[in-house]
Amino acid sequence: MHNVLILTVSVGNGHNQAAFNMQQNLQASGYTVTTIDFLQLQRYSLPNLLSKAYKTLIEYKPSFFRQICKISEIETFDNVKYMLAKTNQRTMGRLVQKYQPDTILCTHFFPLAAAAAYKKKYHSSFKLVGIVTDYIVHPIWDVAYVDQYFVAHPTLVNQLKSSLHPSGSIIPSGIPVGPNFTPVAHSASLNNILIMTSWQTDETMLMILNVLQALPRTIHFTFVTGNDLPRQKQLEKIAIHQPNYTVIGFTNQVASLMKKSDLIITKPGGLTITEALATATPILVFSPIPGIEEDNARFLEQENLGCWAKCENDLRAYINTFMENPEQLSSLSQNMLIQQSSLASRKILDHLISPIELVAL
Repeated sequence: MHNVLILTVSVGNGHNQAAFNMQQNLQASGYTVTTIDFLQLQRYSLPNLLSKAYKTLIEYKPSFFRQICKISEIETFDNVKYMLAKTNQRTMGRLVQKYQPDTILCTHFFPLAAAAAYKKKYHSSFKLVGIVTDYIVHPIWDVAYVDQYFVAHPTLVNQLKSSLHPSGSIIPSGIPVGPNFTPVAHSASLNNILIMTSWQTDETMLMILNVLQALPRTIHFTFVTGNDLPRQKQLEKIAIHQPNYTVIGFTNQVASLMKKSDLIITKPGGLTITEALATATPILVFSPIPGIEEDNARFLEQENLGCWAKCENDLRAYINTFMENPEQLSSLSQNMLIQQSSLASRKILDHLISPIELVAL
């Protein structure tokens, strides 16, 4: 039996969700799979501390993330990266000894670097795989001793150093989404708008509400607030006076909500973008976190797969344009269909092990 150890990191939801999606697909294909949040193995309740710090920085100092991205692009940052990896070798060793994995699959660079350092030092035979969950491959992902990378799009393949990775080891699979995220035909009109409010600040949420309040009451707005209970209660109070508002907290029905919507307004997290692409639901991104989310937004614009509203006036202008020219929504949806993003998990499975190993399953 082929054992797979999936390592994720609970900063944001995308890394965990991609890990869960892969676990489901691997188990359905006969693999023995264990998924672990690498941060949960650390001391001092690190996941909770990081999550709180992450949210505080987004609210009060979002430019910090852009600065961190720039610093980590400098060649000398490699020394910091490898030092962090080495400090986690002992933790990685305990995992390897306990689970005896044939493959270690990482949806975050932190455990990937630690596994690579362990593999280098002990000449371990496990296959090491990285799944990049954004529409850019940041240099921090570039680690020696990784056997295979799966990236979101063909344009990203050359962003990894060819000197570190053999030909054919970087595969443009897409980002794995759940099985319910499949393409549907959307109406060529703007009747239903889905707003994903996760990680929106109070300021950007107010901008969104200002724009929506000026739109026709014939448009229905669905807000998904996830685990943000204060935001949910805030919007529920507003919805009392807005019959065309629906507010939903945490839900496992996001795929269904996307399929029923004509437009999604959201931050451009890698997984959310891919879920929209998979359902062919036009996406309008707003207030990306500086750094990688800005790169995600830029990718959507460059590939004509979505629109990026860079300010409140942009947000208003895009929605008005879609109301007046709904064929632009149809054009975006058609471009999304070509990507075949719902097939990412299958593509990863097809490349993850060789045909000889597959027969052994």
